[in-house]
Amino acid sequence: MFKLHAAVLMLLLSCAPAPTGRDISVDETASMIRADTNVVLVDVRTADEYASGHLHNSRLMDYYKPGFHRALQTLPRNKDVILYCRSGRRSAEAKHFLDSIGYTRVYNMAGGIIAWNEHHYPVEK
Repeated sequence: MFKLHAAVLMLLLSCAPAPTGRDISVDETASMIRADTNVVLVDVRTADEYASGHLHNSRLMDYYKPGFHRALQTLPRNKDVILYCRSGRRSAEAKHFLDSIGYTRVYNMAGGIIAWNEHHYPVEK
């Protein structure tokens, strides 16, 4: 009987879609941007932080603004979405929220804009 239950459990687990999103490095982020111009970049910092320098073509969705979670739900489900913030904490929380509502192509840029700048990648102002 135990073997039957284990087999059923394994079958059920193998049918569940695995999320593809994860934390990615700034180098992986830069590679994804170069390889696919349809990647959606989302900066979850404040407007002042965004004005101090942001990734080219990124959208600002301020983590602290009312309606932030509603705004996240407008992101496309059929494209790779890369979230970033200053250090990676706010974007990781935003990614977790999107994961919880079924998004599977969402990535968190680990280290945020701080790590991006440390690798000397360009930003826009």
